[in-house]
Amino acid sequence: MAQTKPRRRRLIRWLIVLPPLAFVASCALIRGPPGPPAGGSQLIAGAGEMQRLGDIEYVEVAPPAGEIRQLLVFVHGTPGSLRAFRGYLADPVLREHFHMISVTRVGWTADAEAKEPSLEAQARALRPILEMDRSGRGAILMGHSYGGPVIARAAMDFTGLVGGLVFVATTGDPELSGPRWYNYMSFWWPEFILGDRLMGANDEIMAAQRQLQAMQPRWEELTMPALIVQGDEDTLVHPENADFLHERLVNSRYLPRPGGDHFILWGDMSVIRDAIIETFAAAGSRVDYSWGT
Repeated sequence: MAQTKPRRRRLIRWLIVLPPLAFVASCALIRGPPGPPAGGSQLIAGAGEMQRLGDIEYVEVAPPAGEIRQLLVFVHGTPGSLRAFRGYLADPVLREHFHMISVTRVGWTADAEAKEPSLEAQARALRPILEMDRSGRGAILMGHSYGGPVIARAAMDFTGLVGGLVFVATTGDPELSGPRWYNYMSFWWPEFILGDRLMGANDEIMAAQRQLQAMQPRWEELTMPALIVQGDEDTLVHPENADFLHERLVNSRYLPRPGGDHFILWGDMSVIRDAIIETFAAAGSRVDYSWGT
């Protein structure tokens, strides 16, 4: 009997500690690999300094003077920042084909910044970036994780400014994108346990499902070429979200990654890079891509 009480106490402690740890771990995965501080210093060799445009920050890899290349815009998940795509910005092959910009979304330029869970507001903040495309073909938007719904809403609201979409391990199906049990439990955890970033991530996740439901009739508006990349062992985004996207995007290519998890953005970077070039850069103009899978 004396041993039962200590065991019971240990079990209670674990039941209290494990939920916040699970949520912290899951959101930390979406954040991406650690990067250099986001101060005023140059983040990527050959890229410009950090700049601010409205409520977002961005870094840019511009084409050489006198050359015009299609704009490729990277949009991170939750939490996160523009640093999630620094490997893509530094890639010499992508630099030969695209004018590239990586953004830090509304609400994430500082830890204590007020978060913006509205996909409409997130998309609206991207419009000035989309208008920086000088190719006449529209910007290509690439989103990872929660960045997927953001770029989809931007394409729905500003279709004439978007020439292509790339979804990497992203949500889309409202039936598969609801909050998890730890998202609900986070309302009972003190803010000092999670911190501003993870509390902000929870705010975005909790508001996503109803917004995806409202977006359902609008997917058919997106007729531009789209690339969908998804691992079948992703534990943070249900892999069947890719099927949802592929069924609704009439001009889409689905690139499944067997054995891939939520980290395919980084682990499969060369494969994703080559697929982007094949999908968008090789044609040299806006054409109709009609792949099967």
